[in-house]
Amino acid sequence: MKIHKDIATFLYWLKEEQSIFLPEAWRDLPNLEDEIANLADNESSIAEAIKNWCIQRDLGEQLRDCLRKDFDDAGEPTPSTTPPLTNITQTLRTSIEDSYKKLQEIAANNQSDTSNDSN
Repeated sequence: MKIHKDIATFLYWLKEEQSIFLPEAWRDLPNLEDEIANLADNESSIAEAIKNWCIQRDLGEQLRDCLRKDFDDAGEPTPSTTPPLTNITQTLRTSIEDSYKKLQEIAANNQSDTSNDSN
């Protein structure tokens, strides 16, 4: 099964381009995770939920630009290096949860670094 481009782009952002998310969007990731949990691997519904979430957080243009860039840059077809996802819902939820925890750790470390600077 080929993964929907909105989902693939979002997964890439979570793993490789976390700086694209503003702090407000990061704080709202658990809500997206909950919404995805209720969609039971319905790929088109999940892609739509991601797209709407991105639009509401001023990331819709970036998502569209990434998708357009992929289309414009498409050269000769090559075999995918990404294995097909068999459980999109669980993969997304795990990725969101891992990224959210990572952000919390970074924020906690930054906060402790600044509190040490004042001593």
